[in-house]
Amino acid sequence: MTRAGTRTLATSAAPVAVLGAGSWGTALGILLCRNGHAVRLWGHEPEHIAQLSAEGENRRFLAGVRLPPGLTPVADLSTALDGARDLLVVVPSHAFATLLPQVAALLPSDLGVAWATKGFDPGSGRLLHEVAAQALPGRDLAVISGPSFAREVAQGCRPR
Repeated sequence: MTRAGTRTLATSAAPVAVLGAGSWGTALGILLCRNGHAVRLWGHEPEHIAQLSAEGENRRFLAGVRLPPGLTPVADLSTALDGARDLLVVVPSHAFATLLPQVAALLPSDLGVAWATKGFDPGSGRLLHEVAAQALPGRDLAVISGPSFAREVAQGCRPR
């Protein structure tokens, strides 16, 4: 069920691109897979992405939590975004303003962008929705927030 002005993710073969292979990005990617979505998890360090692919686990940030088969780690941003049906940005706030213009150049004009990055832009002091509105004009934008811990989300714990 949706309310007016809201959109839900529909299970589809087209992947959700999750940008940010830290603990929170990995946990949200795992959660999306658990809910029937294929996920491409992008990280900017090729050696870290190679480790995720080889070991099926994000030992650096979520040791002991297995990556599901539907989650594909990728080091190339254009590969992560190619054919994606949804985009979730989960990079640290200090990288947010730098990444969005790169993303904007690769996205179809009708693809909305959501983020689960907290804080503000340390370079300008602006809130992240202001950064996103400037970098991605005319796009549907959304923020995901809540009192959750990456490990608990990745392990499938319910919020308390």
